Amino acid sequence: ITRSASKNSAIARLNGLWSVFERSDDVLIVINADPDAIASAMALKRLLSYRVHSVTIGHPNEIRRLNNLTMVDRLKISMERLHTLSMKDYNKKVLLDSQPNHLACFERMTFDVVIDHHPVTTGWDAAFIDIRPEYGAVSSMMVEYLRAANIKPSVALATALFYGIKVDTQNFQKQNMQIADGISFRYLFNIANLNLLR
Repeated sequence: ITRSASKNSAIARLNGLWSVFERSDDVLIVINADPDAIASAMALKRLLSYRVHSVTIGHPNEIRRLNNLTMVDRLKISMERLHTLSMKDYNKKVLLDSQPNHLACFERMTFDVVIDHHPVTTGWDAAFIDIRPEYGAVSSMMVEYLRAANIKPSVALATALFYGIKVDTQNFQKQNMQIADGISFRYLFNIANLNLLR
């Protein structure tokens, strides 16, 4: 794909995503919390800021791994445990870095948006679906959304996304790592706090 064609498709995806939401929406972003999912949720929250009424990030799993706890703490990421939230408080729901039939608690929910990089599953639907199994990380996809929106990520967001790509591609040693992941990684390299990352 030529650069302009890929830029046009990124803008088309962004507009498709944005078209799902309205100013009055209370949005719940649902993730199974790991570095890629957490970073992606932060990026989507940034993409929706000033466009919706509120955005909450919810996760069903307890975060136990020290590096993930440190990531949430040092980057001051605001997230809630899913079981503490009332679903009726949210009129729009987004699932990131997963699909509805990956977990039993997801299967009971209806999602308006699903963005993922795992192999496509069936038996569910959403108004906006962006699944790219050829990508090593959803964080790479979210960088493309941010760039299409002309939003330069903050240092904290760039650090999170950089870490999300690093972890999910296993430092680019995984077979499914793509040029797209490398492009996003390189873009974030100049913005992320590498000392904090260490």
